[in-house]
Amino acid sequence: MPKQLIQVIILIPVILQLFISCVVPPSLPKSIPQSDLLLITPELQQISTQDSLYLRTIAEDTWNFFSIFVDSGSGLIPDNVGANGLESSDYTSVTNIGLYMVCVAAAEDLGFISHEKAVDYLNLTLSSLQKMERFKGFHLNWYSIPAMEITRQYISSVDAAWLYASVAAISVKYPELNNSCQNILSGVDFAWLFDPVPGQFYLGYDLEKQEFSPYHYGMLCSESRIVSYLGLAWKQVPESHWTQLYRVLPDSVDQHGSAHHFTQQIDQQKSFNSGYYLFEDSLEILPSWGGSMFEYLMPTLFVDEHCEAPMGLGENDERIIAIHRDYTLNRLGYQVWGMSPCATPDGGYDVFGVSDIGSNKEGSREDIVTPHASILALSFAPRWILDNLEMLEKSFLIRGDYGFFDSVNPKTGEVAQKYLALDQAMILLSINNYLNSGSLSETFEQVGEMDRVLELIAQEQFFPLSVDSSIIK
Repeated sequence: MPKQLIQVIILIPVILQLFISCVVPPSLPKSIPQSDLLLITPELQQISTQDSLYLRTIAEDTWNFFSIFVDSGSGLIPDNVGANGLESSDYTSVTNIGLYMVCVAAAEDLGFISHEKAVDYLNLTLSSLQKMERFKGFHLNWYSIPAMEITRQYISSVDAAWLYASVAAISVKYPELNNSCQNILSGVDFAWLFDPVPGQFYLGYDLEKQEFSPYHYGMLCSESRIVSYLGLAWKQVPESHWTQLYRVLPDSVDQHGSAHHFTQQIDQQKSFNSGYYLFEDSLEILPSWGGSMFEYLMPTLFVDEHCEAPMGLGENDERIIAIHRDYTLNRLGYQVWGMSPCATPDGGYDVFGVSDIGSNKEGSREDIVTPHASILALSFAPRWILDNLEMLEKSFLIRGDYGFFDSVNPKTGEVAQKYLALDQAMILLSINNYLNSGSLSETFEQVGEMDRVLELIAQEQFFPLSVDSSIIK
């Protein structure tokens, strides 16, 4: 998973009312243009039984990627596989390993495998995790397959969090595996990777240099939000960490957008700095580093921010979806949308996103669309996502035997004919959360003191000074 020097994350107002089990009345900043592209209403997000069956078909094809290509001896999933299924990487990451395990649980939820088969799959992977070399209780970031040897002497805070959040979820969902899970989790203390001075997590630790990264995961709107959730749920970092994450970067940092700042307070804690960017000079939004959907929405696989934080993170997540769709279809003129880090048709890998909602001074590439990006928004705006997937299939040769290939250039039609384990996992988990009412997020709520974390995030309003009190019907 690519790492930026600063992972910064920012939160957004509600512009959308979405069709899921937890619908809250949306409030709308006075200046927001009320276009069809920005307003989401439940009736516009209805999908049919046939649509649900289509999603199940995608999910089953995607699961077949994991069931076929997981290494039978170690239970480790390769990082990537070529379109023909013959060219498979001989390494994997701890993020891949963790998400593969919750994908096994998703496959059982969806009826693709039995409970007994799921336990067999999980036992094999957990056994390998127990055999792997670790440092201070932490698995390192990359391992070879099938030898399970370390390929780089580095521990990544966020990748470790995806692994251990997944193991913790498995321990809840499969009590018969609890002892194995606890053997892996018992030595993990994220306080070691936490820098108390800024109140933020280091990017990681370099074992060869024997030093922490000089940079931190500083932004709230980032995939690194998962390490914050886990560290707080396990009470390994102070609650003040949450308010020490940047909603927008300080003005002292050279950044792409112009930050608007204000001060607020939640849960009787001391006041902290908040703020936002203005998209197209009118729409308030918390930026991420690269403006990608992945940064905003990947944590929602484990935490239902739409229901749990409707005036904060959930509101911001909703708005990012509307912005991505509007920007890609209207400003860029593509017929499909959804930008995130992904493989490229020329065989590379890069970061893609809406530069105007990213803090990176250099901006992000905007020439590639990846299916997993919009599928991450499935529980927020299912009709939009189904329409997008249908257009992807209609316009490009982007569907293979194991689900969607990783990306497409909408201008040239060139497709990245490769499957990435990370992106495949996000697709399968998103579909399962939608079809099975947030199965993974409901499970993760039972990890540690996650209920207290949900209470904390529910109290924050990202845009308390500019939200109109009227309700959009």
